[in-house]
Amino acid sequence: MHASSIENMWRCYSTYIAGGPLEARAETIVLDIGAAEVNGSYREVFEKPPYRYIGADMAAGPGIEIVLTDPYRIPLADGSVDIVISGQTLEHSEFFWRAFEEMVRVLRPEDFIFLILPSAGPIHRYPVDCYRFYPDAYHALAKHAGCVLLQSWLDERGPWRDLVGVFRRADAPPFESSGRPILPSQDWDGALGTAEEETLKGAVSYIEVLNRLHNELAPANYLEIGVRQGSSLSLARCPAIGVDPALALDHELPPTTRIVPLASDDFFIKHSGAISPDLCFIDGMHLFEYTLRDFMNIERCAAPGALVVIDDIFPNHPAQGQRERRTRAWTGDVWRLVETLRNHRPDLFLLPLDVAPAGILLIAGLNQANRVLWDAYNPIVREGREHSGPPQSVLQRQGAVDPAGEEVHRVIKAMKEARSESSPPHEIVARLRHAWNHVKAPMRAERTGTPKVSVVVVGYNMARELPRTIRSLSPAMQRDIDPQDYEVILVDNGSTQPFDETELRSLMTDLIVHRVQNATVSPVPAINFGLSLARGDLVGVCIDGARMASPGLLANALAASRIHDRPVIGTLAFHLGAEVQMESIKRGYNQAVEDELLAASGWDADGYRLFTISAFAGSSAGGWFELPAESNAFFLRAEHWRTLGGWDEGFVTPGGGLVNLDMWSRACSDPQGALIMLLGEATFHQVHGGVATNNLEPPQALFHEEYARLRGRGYERPTRRPLYFGALPDTMKPSLKFSLDRL
Repeated sequence: MHASSIENMWRCYSTYIAGGPLEARAETIVLDIGAAEVNGSYREVFEKPPYRYIGADMAAGPGIEIVLTDPYRIPLADGSVDIVISGQTLEHSEFFWRAFEEMVRVLRPEDFIFLILPSAGPIHRYPVDCYRFYPDAYHALAKHAGCVLLQSWLDERGPWRDLVGVFRRADAPPFESSGRPILPSQDWDGALGTAEEETLKGAVSYIEVLNRLHNELAPANYLEIGVRQGSSLSLARCPAIGVDPALALDHELPPTTRIVPLASDDFFIKHSGAISPDLCFIDGMHLFEYTLRDFMNIERCAAPGALVVIDDIFPNHPAQGQRERRTRAWTGDVWRLVETLRNHRPDLFLLPLDVAPAGILLIAGLNQANRVLWDAYNPIVREGREHSGPPQSVLQRQGAVDPAGEEVHRVIKAMKEARSESSPPHEIVARLRHAWNHVKAPMRAERTGTPKVSVVVVGYNMARELPRTIRSLSPAMQRDIDPQDYEVILVDNGSTQPFDETELRSLMTDLIVHRVQNATVSPVPAINFGLSLARGDLVGVCIDGARMASPGLLANALAASRIHDRPVIGTLAFHLGAEVQMESIKRGYNQAVEDELLAASGWDADGYRLFTISAFAGSSAGGWFELPAESNAFFLRAEHWRTLGGWDEGFVTPGGGLVNLDMWSRACSDPQGALIMLLGEATFHQVHGGVATNNLEPPQALFHEEYARLRGRGYERPTRRPLYFGALPDTMKPSLKFSLDRL
């Protein structure tokens, strides 16, 4: 039983049962068809009187009162059941319409059937898995069985994307909802815990920080989930909405503030299309999945540049951080959300603040189009509950920041500037990370004026490879381009084996270096951060810092950019060694062999000699006159990168999965762009044990699954015919002959 299914059953109960006549009966019979307890059941929804819960399934087991000998016959009399429920069952029924007819037969005339079935998700046989259901299916089912479909909704949360239906018999009387919100029961009797369990920490109150955000960001619309006494909602100076089904107001609220007495899930169902907040405070149900849903729903409706603040991320004692409340100072398990967002949404900017009484989390970079949390909601909730209680890192507030510190001042200032300029999400995050990590002015001290070309290089654990890469891009190696006309930005994506920055600066004195803090396994946020730093009109990206460049790469890219206002300039890729490295490493090719190969080649005297000791990479296997599947150094104008939205931060798998192929394909597909391939220039991959290129068993299935989820189809390499720019000197005759032979 997945979390969203139980949550949908609670919604059915809250809307159609709670406070109504079924609760006033001496006994209300609930029949669950397919009641086997697998990771929970719906029994928790109907566990209190007057409900008598009857579980039915094809095999005996816990919670099963009726063992069905025939899946299409329920051994109960006509009209004998008050509520029939069934979830994740009829997809396993070969003739599901017959099973549904039986549900209608045993239902009393005035009561309900609640049906929950998957519209998506992987095959899961018990013992068969026959169907997925779309909204029209429920209309057809009601028509076939002669009953009425009262309501249905399609839950977007994956992977199952439940279709929920509420049915009644055709002769049922009119229905009126009680409208009573139902919240999880917290059986706290009001007793205090021990003095230690009631400990509070933090020198600055969260109220002070919220007040500062209102003052400095001047939001246009404010949304607050969980109002309580109204102390935080009273700070709003703009139109504001407070959502809380159980108010206890003791603060005067501004006349521009509106209270909505609903549970937050119900509020977003009814009102999300009518709101667009740019500052939000979540302090509602102190349970992980509720806070997660509040954030997901806010991200969907928030204004561009919105900032979300989440309360209670740092319990001060293990007792405060439990799901079941037994202390006055109680955070529940909201603390789980921080690690969840770090793992699943590396595209966001997260800043935990050390405030009283239990810390807050600032979240920026919201993206309405991002579906990661929606598509993986159920696995995320299951994963998030694995820890029984808050770890020491949470109790000790590790990573929390002093709200009065200079870093927070810089972040708020950068946030204000990004909002005023209507920056897109990835640029907001890049600017905030830049402000947080504070790239120091001396890194650009020797620069005068604005460069024409910027090159973003991303590295991870490349202490051996980066010196050669940076040397190949340095003024000592790059030909026919003024050093003042280009800049190289190296973004280290959280290396655990750091490179020698002094050595790199000896090769290129004005190299711009930035080390990403709290880096992710995907390089995409690092790339977008690098793009935000780039000052040139033409910007190239090298996703893999282990790739050396040919000597005319930058000069020819700059020259080719003059052909068109919107150039897409690509290069081919080579692997050092006699064959592609996925094969050569099987035959003993390694870093030591490569070091000898490079030392003997004389590449540092003439970079074009790299062509004589390398082979076409798999992505460029078609040679010079076939468009590659990807380009490991390609150039667009800075404005073009922004128009395309940068690199898609939905690619979160190690190494970014297929993100480089995706970005190249998207750039090639731009009908307004001129696709140009450089002849005689390329990149050369050094062996380094990367996730894909030097892995004997790269996780290609994972990469393609992620791509299909994000794009709704499998990856197809671009087939557009490009223009060609450049020349092929004598050192490239072997590769030229190979390429011509393929025409």
